[in-house]
Parts: sequence; C-alpha cells; structure tokens
Amino acid sequence: MTKLLVRVHTVVGPVEPINVVGVLVVGVDDGEFIVCSVLLTSLGIDVDHQLEQLAARDEDESGGDPIELEVDEMPVKLNGSKPSGDVDIFSAMERMIDCVVENRFPSEHVEILRTIVHAYDVWRLELRDDPSANVPPLEVRLQDGARPTKCKPRKYPPYTRRFLHELNVRLVELGLDFENV
Repeated sequence: MTKLLVRVHTVVGPVEPINVVGVLVVGVDDGEFIVCSVLLTSLGIDVDHQLEQLAARDEDESGGDPIELEVDEMPVKLNGSKPSGDVDIFSAMERMIDCVVENRFPSEHVEILRTIVHAYDVWRLELRDDPSANVPPLEVRLQDGARPTKCKPRKYPPYTRRFLHELNVRLVELGLDFENV
C-alpha cells in the first residue's frame, strides 16, 4: 500500500482530499484507477445515499432533489391564541439541538449552543397576533456611487410557491405584513 495525494477531476472541477490517501497500486496499463468509497467519503461524496435517492426519486414530487424536504406548514392561531408553554418551547429547542448534533455539529460546542438558544426569549411554535417588537425600523442607505440593480425573478418549484403564497396570506391576516401598493 502506498500513500498518495490524489486529485480527482469532476464535472465541477478538480477536488483533493485534505490528507494523503492510502492506495493499492496494481500493475495495469490502462491509465485509470478505481476510486474506493473511503476516498469519496473523504471528499464529501456519499455514494450509498445518492443511490438511495436515485431509487426513491419517483416516490414524491421532489424527484431527484438531493435536499430532503420537510413539511412546509406554519401553524397559525388568530385572535387571542394562548401562547405555547415554556416546557413546549424548551423541548422543541432541545429537539432542534439534537437534530443539529445528528447532522455533525461539533460536539465540543453543543453546550455553548444550548446556552445561546435558551438565553433569549424569542422562540415561538406558531405565528400569533401578539404585539410586534418595539425596535426602530432598519434604515438602508446606499454608499455614494452605488447603483441599485434589479435581479431576475426567482423560479421556485410548485410546492415552494404554494407555501410562500400561504405564508404571505397568513402574515397579512395577522397584520405582520401588508400589500405593497
């Protein structure tokens, strides 16, 4: 076994693992080499997961989308909704912290994250018609010589457009947003 610094040329350009990689050299004159899953994993490529997604892509409307979708519904309670209890919010925040730990958040920083998350009373489990924050509005000024530009409209998939439309309708109902006329 030999250790090499490998560069893999991909569609998006060449990529290199951070460390040298152990390789097995076999005497073949075809100018190619076989890449193992350990090397691909060190580059952040999970072939097994990609094959699972490929096999299951026709099962839902996200066909081929590498990002797992969650339910895009915002629970809303109008007029005198009772606030969520502190215990409910605390347990929801703990579930979120557990989720980020499962998604490779550095374990040495979990307690700092937990302290920050629980230090401020800004969390809600649903949109409510409670009073808005008493803060001055954000004022944006362009630097001298700056020219504002318009961007092209973004193209969203149908489920995202539906979610954004429903969310905007709810924000208007709650008085948190208004139609720009």
